[in-house]
This record gives sequence, structure tokens and C-alpha cells, in this order.
Amino acid sequence: MPIRAILFDLDGTLLDQFEAIHRAFVRVLTQMGFPEPSFEKVKRSVGGASEATMTKLIGAERAEEAVQILRPIFEEEMFNGLRALPGSREILEACKKHGLKTAVLTNKYGPHARAACDHLNFSELLSFTLGANDTDWKKPDSRLSHYALEKIGVSADEALYIGDSPYDHKTAEGVGMDCLLVATGTHSQTELSKLPAVSVDRNLFEVLDKTLPEFLADQTGFRET
Repeated sequence: MPIRAILFDLDGTLLDQFEAIHRAFVRVLTQMGFPEPSFEKVKRSVGGASEATMTKLIGAERAEEAVQILRPIFEEEMFNGLRALPGSREILEACKKHGLKTAVLTNKYGPHARAACDHLNFSELLSFTLGANDTDWKKPDSRLSHYALEKIGVSADEALYIGDSPYDHKTAEGVGMDCLLVATGTHSQTELSKLPAVSVDRNLFEVLDKTLPEFLADQTGFRET
């Protein structure tokens, strides 16, 4: 069936907020008496919701406590170093030009995800931004994916999911969506290439210039940029 919508992961796919994430996690963990985590350790732990990241870093026993401390601290740090990843604005604009709906489906806390999209002027190009705590589910729970598809008004075989991690591949696979992956976040192109995704590209410019035109040319004239 023709593709009518593209769902995007957020961190590591459309934007880079890892500097702020690291700074916030350092403040929380040192305040709680834990050693300061390295940038790479925090970055590699991101992908699930904040509770999952905290569990990876300090264990499950105090993860919920840490997340409660994290949220106001992250709100102080959240725009420090925040940047759009290469090709993010361009791919959203191209989708709008060619009549493809777009939305964000992320495990970032929903209000923080929407604030980041507003700050980078992404929201005007998105149907919605759906994050953690907006529903009872988190990626890769198929109920969340089905909810997002229903919200944007398409079936799984009419949508693509673009992300940067195995979580994202599982999110798409669980409902039968095709998945495109980019090596701009938590995993390398070599690591992502082990997954049976439709494509694994270096960045969103490569998706926009190479993968999407090949995938969509027969239905949208996507080559005509």
C-alpha cells in the first residue's frame, strides 16, 4: 500500500540533546551519592524511558526516586547544547511538501519532547509529538505503536518508522511497520546493520537523498525536490 505517514523517534534521530541529558544525569546521580557517569555511558543507556535509563545506570532499587529528582533538573538543562541533527528539518519539510503526515513517537517524557520540538521549530511540521507518560505504554509496546497509528490516521502498512536504535526497530516490527534506521544516535551503522531494517543510513540527509526517493518515488514523486 502507498505510504501516507512517517513516524520519527526523537533523541538521536531528529535532534541531539545528549549534552543536556548527560549534564542532568550527572547532577542527579552525584546528588544521590553515585559516581559521576561518563558521557558515553549515559548516551549508551538512553533509548527506553527515563526509568529504564536510570535502571541501567544505578539499578532498579532507586531508579524511580532518581527520575523524580531528574525532571526539574532536566528542565533547567534541556536547551543547553540542543541541536537539530543534519537533515531533520529538511526531511520534515520534504514530507510536508509531498503530502506525507509526520509525527514523533518517543520514550522521552512527553512535555519535554514537545518543548524540544517547539524550541527547534519542528512542531509546526508535525501532526503531534507523543512521549512517555502521555499513555500507559512505552516503546516498543505494540499498543503504543497502534495508538500512534490510529492517532495519525493510517494503518501499519501505510507508515514508516525512522529511528536510531534497536528499540526503534522493535517498535516498528511489533506492528508490521517498515523501519528505516540512522546511525546518528546511540548505535553505529555496523551495529544497526545487524537488524533486518529496510535501510541503515549515516544520517537523515542520506535517507532523504537516497532511501526515501527509492522507497516512495512510484507514489509521491519524491525525487522532485
